[in-house]
Amino acid sequence: MTGAHQERNPHIEKAMALRNEIPMTNNCAQTLMRVYAAEIGLTEEQAAAIGCNFGGGMKCGGLCGVITGGYMILGAKGVTDPKILRQYRDRIAGNHGGLINCLDLLRANAERGGVKKEHCDGMIREAIEAIDDICTGQDS
Repeated sequence: MTGAHQERNPHIEKAMALRNEIPMTNNCAQTLMRVYAAEIGLTEEQAAAIGCNFGGGMKCGGLCGVITGGYMILGAKGVTDPKILRQYRDRIAGNHGGLINCLDLLRANAERGGVKKEHCDGMIREAIEAIDDICTGQDS
């Protein structure tokens, strides 16, 4: 989705509503899981519980929560092909200088003077676009 006339994406709208709640209680993985909860047969509470330990790079700066969350959603939607999963990961990494670990992504963002929440919100948007493309066959 590029250009001035982006299509409305209800997944992104829901994600940004969750991320703009005060206080914000959803990490990146939880946000993605909650957005797709009904589609993968979970309540939002179940989805948030499953995603809770994947934010902050599995709470230790490791693999970014949009990647782990995306893998969980894709798996629940029947996408298990390693090639497609690699394309998903590489699409995210390609937008961020090849980085996939939370600590590295946040460090690079801070070095550019970026704001953490805005950075993470942008990564959530990217992940949703990639998930939706894969699930509609546009990226497989």
